[in-house]
Amino acid sequence: LCSGEQNPRFISLSHAMDDRLDGLIGRPAEMEQMVNVSDYVPPQINEKNLWLLGVLLAVFGTLVGTIGKQMIRRSEMYKQDRRERESSIMFSVGLALQVALNPLCDLAGYALAPASVIAPVTGMDIVWNTVIAPCSLNETLTSRRLLSTIIIFFAATTSVLFRQINEVKWTAAYVEMVLWQNRTMLYAICFIAWYLWNVVVQMRFEKGSPIRGFSLGATAGTLAGNMWCTKITAVLLEQCMSGHCDAWGHWVSWICLFGGVFFATSNLYYISRGMQQHEALFMVTVYMGANIATNSLSAIVVLGEMDDAPWWKLAGYTFCILMMMVGMALLTSGEKDLQARDMEVRAPCGVLDEGPISSTHTSSVQLRTIRCNEGI
Repeated sequence: LCSGEQNPRFISLSHAMDDRLDGLIGRPAEMEQMVNVSDYVPPQINEKNLWLLGVLLAVFGTLVGTIGKQMIRRSEMYKQDRRERESSIMFSVGLALQVALNPLCDLAGYALAPASVIAPVTGMDIVWNTVIAPCSLNETLTSRRLLSTIIIFFAATTSVLFRQINEVKWTAAYVEMVLWQNRTMLYAICFIAWYLWNVVVQMRFEKGSPIRGFSLGATAGTLAGNMWCTKITAVLLEQCMSGHCDAWGHWVSWICLFGGVFFATSNLYYISRGMQQHEALFMVTVYMGANIATNSLSAIVVLGEMDDAPWWKLAGYTFCILMMMVGMALLTSGEKDLQARDMEVRAPCGVLDEGPISSTHTSSVQLRTIRCNEGI
């Protein structure tokens, strides 16, 4: 063609196209069936399959969170060894992981998957901590700690089997309705009462007390576990990135954004104090148990993700939440026994040599008193 020669095949094809167009003139119905390249829309990603990506991001966030918490614990150990520079670096990096990267992974996960699915996945934090802490922090994995960890992780993982995914169109009006419903108000009142009871009563125990440690970890966990704000904010942000930003013209969207930031950051004060005073195998397990339980409970009460679930799913999901609470109670009771044994071993003979032995059953403390008196 460039040389000016006529190609017979090209001429034949051109004539065929002209005949086709001439035949369609006057028949608009058939003209509309012709493909318009400008109207071509690329295939869309199936959003129902994106929850797998959300789960993976949540799992990665748990690993980042575990590393951050253990770095805070290591900073306290460096501080006790008078290694102030290393302690400051460890604390700063660990806090940065807790404040920045971990919440971003959570936000992405909740934008792609239901809260009732993401909540149990956060139990991987317990697995990472159980595997890493004995190596990185030289902590002892007692049988009670291992049993409590297994119970909490098993309950969190099993709850996925009872999940119920309800497709909801989140709008500003719907969010406002969710926040003003009676059960949300009742949830808020119960949470505030729980928080005040921990701050006013439980945290008054002496430093190093398992009860105080449980209170610090549980308070931090329940604050961080209120991910319903993060879920709503993530969905609204996802809609805005798709070009639908109408919800952000309403005050309720900004309230949810503020709540998400508040819950994601306010827990850092309590978990940092807890990690500095208690071992990671105890503190992280309590923190994550309270986190998962609160997350799952808020998904049921506030977000209503189990409203249309059959009774056996709701019963199974509730049973899993109760089992997580049992695991935390078992862990705390084990720490009390561990603290008592440590005090017995470290206490001088003069302290234990008080009071007569008035029972035929010789306790371990009385046995140590006898050994002290005998010079053993």
